[in-house]
Amino acid sequence: MKKCNNICWLFAISLLTISACQNESSTVEYDFNSLNDRIWIGEDFWTVPLEDWSVANGRLEFNGAGQQNTCSILPYLICNNGKIFTITVDMGLIEMGDIDGSSGLIIGSLASEEYDIRAAVYFGTGINIGISTSGYAFIDQNLQRLPEGFDFNYLRLEIRGEKDSKGYVINLNVLDSSEVSLAKVSYRPEKEPSGIIQIVDNFRNAGSKNNGPEFWFDNLSLEGNGLIHKPENRVGPILWAMHTLSGNILKITAQMPPVASQDNQVLELEVRNENKWERAGREKMDPDSRSVTFRVEKWNSTLDHQYRILYPLTDIHGNKETFEYSGTIKKDPVNRQLKMAAMTCQYHTGFPYSPVVKNLKLKEPDILYFSGDQIYEQNGGYPIKREPEEMAILNYLGKWYMFGWAFGDLMRDIPAICTPDDHDVFQGNLWGGGGIARPSGTANSDDLMGFTQTVKMVNVVNTTQCSHLPDPYDPEHIEQGMKVWYTSLNYGRISFAIVSDRVFKSGPDLVATWEGRKDHITEPLKDLSVIDRPDLELLGKRQEIFLENWIRDWEDVDLKVLLSQTLFANVATHHGQYDAYLYGDMDSGGWPKSARDRAVEIIRKAFVFHICGDQHVPSIVQYGIEDFRDAGWAFCTPAIAVGYSRWFRPDEISIPARNRPEHGFANTGEYTDAFGNKNYVYSIGNPVDFAGIRNRYEMQHNKTAGLGFVIFDKEKRDITMESWHFMSDVLKPFEMSQHPGWPKTISQFDNYGREPLGWLPALKISGDPDPVVEIINQTTGELEYISRIKGNEFIPKVFSNDKFIVKVGYPEKKLVKEFPDIIPDTATGGSELIIDFN
Repeated sequence: MKKCNNICWLFAISLLTISACQNESSTVEYDFNSLNDRIWIGEDFWTVPLEDWSVANGRLEFNGAGQQNTCSILPYLICNNGKIFTITVDMGLIEMGDIDGSSGLIIGSLASEEYDIRAAVYFGTGINIGISTSGYAFIDQNLQRLPEGFDFNYLRLEIRGEKDSKGYVINLNVLDSSEVSLAKVSYRPEKEPSGIIQIVDNFRNAGSKNNGPEFWFDNLSLEGNGLIHKPENRVGPILWAMHTLSGNILKITAQMPPVASQDNQVLELEVRNENKWERAGREKMDPDSRSVTFRVEKWNSTLDHQYRILYPLTDIHGNKETFEYSGTIKKDPVNRQLKMAAMTCQYHTGFPYSPVVKNLKLKEPDILYFSGDQIYEQNGGYPIKREPEEMAILNYLGKWYMFGWAFGDLMRDIPAICTPDDHDVFQGNLWGGGGIARPSGTANSDDLMGFTQTVKMVNVVNTTQCSHLPDPYDPEHIEQGMKVWYTSLNYGRISFAIVSDRVFKSGPDLVATWEGRKDHITEPLKDLSVIDRPDLELLGKRQEIFLENWIRDWEDVDLKVLLSQTLFANVATHHGQYDAYLYGDMDSGGWPKSARDRAVEIIRKAFVFHICGDQHVPSIVQYGIEDFRDAGWAFCTPAIAVGYSRWFRPDEISIPARNRPEHGFANTGEYTDAFGNKNYVYSIGNPVDFAGIRNRYEMQHNKTAGLGFVIFDKEKRDITMESWHFMSDVLKPFEMSQHPGWPKTISQFDNYGREPLGWLPALKISGDPDPVVEIINQTTGELEYISRIKGNEFIPKVFSNDKFIVKVGYPEKKLVKEFPDIIPDTATGGSELIIDFN
């Protein structure tokens, strides 16, 4: 086994390990003849890119243009320790391509950071073995010329590894269709190979290019006691499932691979009840998203329930196998703290994010929140395909499956909220404009309003990521027939409003008058009204109406939380590179300001706490509207893994800070951003030097990646925010395990920071504790605020000398009492209002 390094603790917790070599001989043969033609090869394989591999004509085929295209064998691995293995595979040319290239196998592929097959699939290196269409066979740098006129349409590779008197040796024998040996290559590696086996089309090397030859593969055979069998490494056909539980309604979505149209399309959900499995649903797979969603009403949320999803599959020869995916739907945690893991942005250089996953398991969250950018265009190490439409969908799914492979085991038993952001729909920035399409030919522009991809593909993204969420508040489709997913979820007596701050947002092209990128403001504007028209949108009218109604609904709810993709402030000064200063970024939720102010004003009426992501630099911010700190708090969580870095370093560029927090950390305090928003930055987690770091995990640690965690204490009405570095150990925290300024605890009631002008009489309520109190300005008819108080006494603050209406009640019992014509006093404790519910 590889010598333990500074992250050796990962090896002990990896579920997909490449260790524990066994002496038993393993033998397996794959001929693909029993499968219908399809993109998904089977549960023993993982293909990269997904869309370029398929089963066709009873064999495995590659049809694509990239380099280092791999089909990894998951349950059989090389772990020699002096043992013997033999690998044979038939292969042949489909298309020669525009240039010469090479094909064959990688053996003993491992990633340097950890022994995990998921890391090996995407970042592993091993011993390259195969043939080149330029006329030679090879093992690593050892070459042997092939005969003149060699027929690439059919050949067989025989690879054998064993010990001899001189040490370990790997031999390659290349045979033709008559099983005549045409070339032999021997190679003595520095150390015995150990790791996964990958079929490769068009190896990436110093001279390789795209558009190389395309090969087919068949009759793959693995044999020997140098192989280990790990059946737990298989994936699929039910790849993973996500679920939510809200209001005694369970929704669960199973993600499937691209099976054949002739394969079964129906899945069943069963729930264990008194030691007996009972059917809870039977649904057909959505043909575009390859997902299946079950909706179960009248769910008993007071108990844990075991569930399983069943998928019967029959091969060409009539052999039937039923695949099962199982887990637990846990009871609604209404009587204790609620712990949420809040995460964002999964750039592939941190995949499979094992330090984060390890800490998640140790922290035992009750619910997960993935706020966006579950994929990036670069993820998987291959580019996106924008067209044709079906190819774009498959390209997205291949990257989306990485998310499930990393976090699926957690989501098996933990409810998950997932919302797409710009990169999920193949855009660097998204100004959705209510679902409109961008003009053709503008796909590479990041500063124009509209969606680049087709509505069908965007709906696939929405379905895969959001169909397990509670039903949309208003399901009516927007422009182009695009689905919406904004909704609310009640869990553990916390009500979460789940919204998009991208889909309805106006674009900078509506207001920009400057040269260069329309979304980048490089210097202060003389007149901010130029970019702040009243018709510009952030959340859009439909979501604002939703929030206005949501803040008033307190049945079985103690606290309210807004979940969106990005921060409603511009808290970044440098973008992309350390010295790349940018005055204002309109991609932030700080623009458009008037629309931003409307959103912040709505949510502060219910003392709402905001959780978001996207920015790649964690922060805690208290919003201001008319003045600093007069609204609620927001936690912008660290990215799971960072690609594009940002910094907030106002102290270094002479931007003045007021009222720095007591902790005294740099780059904190009160700042007015480029759009005029008044932001109190309590804490910031800037990246530190990451240049030259080769270890992927250490680089992510320094790029300020990690894990956000929020604890809602409903008894105290406190909210505690934690922000853990990527490689921290949550069981052994030290001073810098979290980003500077964390942990931070606030009260629920800190989320309306506005200074009062007066006070209403002290409310003294006889009845059950914790009623809901609603304060309405009687003169204007406007809601001042509404919340469930703690205990039976409350002194309402108000912000004018108008008359007010006080409503107190218990929405669960449909009881409410109303008291109009209440006049404020300038001091607290001047009078009392006795309210009797007994």
